[in-house]
Amino acid sequence: MMSLRNMVRGLENDSPAKQLIELWDHDTGTLKFWRASSNFVYIFDRNGKRQYLRFIHEEDNTAQNIQAELDFLQYLLDQGYPAAAPVRSKCGSWIETISTAEGLYYGVVFEQAKGEHIPLDRMTDVHFEEWGRSLAALHLLSEKYTPQAASFKSWQDALAFISSMLQRYTHEAGLRQELERLREQLLELPSGEGHIGVIHYDFQTDNIFYDNEEKCYSAIDFDDAMAHWFMMDVTSALSDLEELKDNEGKRRIEQFLAGYRSVKALDEKYVGLRFVFQKFADLYMFARLLRSVEALDAKGSPEWAVKLMDKLLGACDRIRGHYLPK
Repeated sequence: MMSLRNMVRGLENDSPAKQLIELWDHDTGTLKFWRASSNFVYIFDRNGKRQYLRFIHEEDNTAQNIQAELDFLQYLLDQGYPAAAPVRSKCGSWIETISTAEGLYYGVVFEQAKGEHIPLDRMTDVHFEEWGRSLAALHLLSEKYTPQAASFKSWQDALAFISSMLQRYTHEAGLRQELERLREQLLELPSGEGHIGVIHYDFQTDNIFYDNEEKCYSAIDFDDAMAHWFMMDVTSALSDLEELKDNEGKRRIEQFLAGYRSVKALDEKYVGLRFVFQKFADLYMFARLLRSVEALDAKGSPEWAVKLMDKLLGACDRIRGHYLPK
């Protein structure tokens, strides 16, 4: 989640988007806001085909992180893995930078992924198994990937970020203790080949599109990718199903895992440690949400931003409550 202060600035008059879109070929008058969360995303047409402009303020991401993401994505595409491809700018660059009074913005453009988004309640047995196979195929390729000049952030970097955020808030002693327990649990895990690699981190249904002709999924949004245990990806993908807590949810999880195991081995020990990786996801989300809201001046901000701040603080309360002593 980006800083809410930067979200307010970036959406004002769509100014950064209007500057950035001029650096790519596009059909005049087609630029439209789509969403803002971890990034600003606008849709536009190029020769009548949908494409996506994604950009972020320099305080919320670095050009090095974005380059590492694109290097990995290009590697996957070169290996035939289905994903939304990046698009070069008019001058042949993958990333373009603009300077504004508020600082730098980094922009990239992507093609539209092939296929359609299928929500959980419309997914069939075939979809759940293919979802697992698709993630396992990504992990097999990741095992063979050697990062280029731009290195990936890692789970250690994420833990350091969480720690730095929790240190700012003296009343978060309970979560700091949970963080140290998490660090100890992760350090006990095997970390060699086959266990850790570059993961997507957000391989949920919002970020995959099913191609009915090819009978496979195409992935988008690799911006959270990091070096981590592959089981982290599995845990993140299954988080919505875990919340169902019924027999149907358990059956769907088993279908996903069966699809995954048809492509890549998955030790049952890791499956039993999903709670450890879920704790990582919770604490990482908590820290990112805290950072997002802390610089916003509620008095001088639009109503939508204040409401969003309250929503994010509510999410922090729910995460904190989950780890309170019983």
